[in-house]
Amino acid sequence: MSATAEVRQQESYQNYRRIISCLKKAEIREIDRHKYFMSKKRGQEVGFEEAAQDWLEYHAQAWREERQQKMLCMQRDEINRYKWIQSERASQDLGGTAVLDWIQRYAANWRDWYENEYVGD
Repeated sequence: MSATAEVRQQESYQNYRRIISCLKKAEIREIDRHKYFMSKKRGQEVGFEEAAQDWLEYHAQAWREERQQKMLCMQRDEINRYKWIQSERASQDLGGTAVLDWIQRYAANWRDWYENEYVGD
């Protein structure tokens, strides 16, 4: 491999690492998915860096907004389930008390799980 090719490969790897460090796992999975479809459409392999650039420029905002809406709906369902269970245990409607309890106990971990692990979309 020539010195120029090595430099280009190193720059590409550094760009890849820079892009990856700014993204969440779910976004990286979506970029990989986007890369697959870009490659299929072109009939040749598209690099991660190019796919990431295209996705970030043309698709990221809509994807993030849709994902945020899904997250809020799922989180609301989880809170309501928790509220129902706790109210049943207490034999009375705990209302906002149960909601605040869920938020204090579980909200941060739930959001981390959603952002890093949830792939259902």
